Amino acid sequence: MTSDFVKLVAVGDIQANREHPETLFDLVRDHFKWGDVRICQLEAVLSDKGIVRTDIRNPAHRVSPKNVKALTSIDINLVSFAGNNNLDYGLDAFYDTIDLLHKNGIQVVGAGTNLFEARKPVILEINKVKIAFLNFCSLLRDGFAATESRGGISPLKVLTSYQPLENIYEQPGTPAKTITIPDHRDFSAMLDCVKKAKEEADLVVVSFHWGVHFTYDLAIYQPELAYAAIDAGADLILGTHPHCLQAIDVYKGKYIFYSLGNFAFEQEPISHRGVAQYLSFYGLPTDSELPQHPHPKHCRKTMMAKIVIKNKEIISASILPVYFNSNVQPEPLSANSPMHKEIVDQLNKLCSEIGTHLAPDGDELIIQPEKEKPIDTRVWVKDRPISYPWLQRLATENYYK
Repeated sequence: MTSDFVKLVAVGDIQANREHPETLFDLVRDHFKWGDVRICQLEAVLSDKGIVRTDIRNPAHRVSPKNVKALTSIDINLVSFAGNNNLDYGLDAFYDTIDLLHKNGIQVVGAGTNLFEARKPVILEINKVKIAFLNFCSLLRDGFAATESRGGISPLKVLTSYQPLENIYEQPGTPAKTITIPDHRDFSAMLDCVKKAKEEADLVVVSFHWGVHFTYDLAIYQPELAYAAIDAGADLILGTHPHCLQAIDVYKGKYIFYSLGNFAFEQEPISHRGVAQYLSFYGLPTDSELPQHPHPKHCRKTMMAKIVIKNKEIISASILPVYFNSNVQPEPLSANSPMHKEIVDQLNKLCSEIGTHLAPDGDELIIQPEKEKPIDTRVWVKDRPISYPWLQRLATENYYK
């Protein structure tokens, strides 16, 4: 490709925790080299500082600072850091991590010493193309959100209510639909940030840490936020937090990755108890084959998103299916492998529900950029009679054979 192209590689949640962190990405390193911009979500603090908060159920998101070598081994340019675990050990560990990343040449978005810093875009200029990155989090414990006078992450609060499917007076105990609505103040602030970033840069990429973990289902507010951000000027939406893959959407020709999934996730044995409690709410088991990965087995299925920019516009987007191997390393899959087919089939199911088409291209899948999609995902997700139907399917034995 000539110099007027810019290539971006985006992956989901990363938490490295091993003796030799640089080995974590041995199998995918060449795919990262393809990109000029390489971005991930950092799901842990890299620090020896801090004391875990007493309200943290799963205190396993602090790892040794040496694990920054996992990120530098694939030349990560930028991490989104507005995550729901990144203040588990307080501001000391939070700031220590940001300093460590900066010292290793890695930019940080979505976090800072105050709200202005947390909402401020990071602008990377490559081949004379300016790309602004923003990051917001909808999963907020008390004290995690940055304020004008306190450090933290960039907040985008969401309000939750429950709407009975039938008349509760005729039938007490009727099932309810989960309604989620973005907080007006944070929602407006996010839109303002996107508009201002668009004035400063040629392209705007917005990362949202959002959704419901461990399920393929979208929460109602996810497409609402994504579509509104695109209307405000965003060119690409990257979603993290659910720990598993979710559908890929196209709106006005712009790509929306609702969840890139776990890309590399290693935790200590202490994490099993906390994660098992979360999973018990949904009837899901942890992955018995990988003690270092105490998430459900379907969370081992992941992907790399590859974006091509030309003449300051995104001209294509593709995905490469990836799977955690027995060493918890993300391993790219060839088109003739059974797991490749399994991931492709799952993505096709999720994407076809909202009218997105994926076309095979060797080992990768090309996302079709139709500007007029037959389904408005905002309407589709609101009209579902059951809020999280995939949770029921995932809890059945067939999905764990």
